Amino acid sequence: MNNNTNDVTGNETLEWVSFPMKERPKAAVALVAIILVSAFAASTMMGNFWWGIIGIALLFLSMWSFFLPVEFRMDSVGVRKKSPFGTEVRKWREVRSIVADPNGVLLSPFKEPTRLAKFRGLGVQFSSNREEVLEFIRARIGS
Repeated sequence: MNNNTNDVTGNETLEWVSFPMKERPKAAVALVAIILVSAFAASTMMGNFWWGIIGIALLFLSMWSFFLPVEFRMDSVGVRKKSPFGTEVRKWREVRSIVADPNGVLLSPFKEPTRLAKFRGLGVQFSSNREEVLEFIRARIGS
C-alpha cells in the first residue's frame, strides 16, 4: 500500500506498509527453515526441548521487522514508524544524514557515519517505493 497524498494543510504525505515476509516469500521460507533447524539443533545439543523453543522465540524477536508489518508515514514535519512494538517519530530537523541500502534507509542524527547511528537513528524499510522514499527524504533534509 503506497499512498502519496496531500494532507488537510495541503502538505504532501507519503504512507505505506512494509511487510518483507509477504514481499519476499522465498526469503521467508528460507529464514523459517533456518530458524527451525537452529531450534532443533539447540534442543538436541542441550538435551532439552525448551532450548529449541527459546531459540525460536529469540530468533523471531531478532527478525521481527521481517515477519511483522510496519506502517510508515512521512509528511512535512517528519517520519512516523508504527509497529506492533510501538510508534517512533523523528522530525526532519533531527536528521543529519542518511544511509540507504537496497531494503531501507537509516535516518541518522549524526553528520558523520558512526556505530551509534543504528541505535539513535530511525530505520525506514522500503516496500516497492525505494526511489520515491529517498526522493521524499532528500527533499526534506536538503541533501
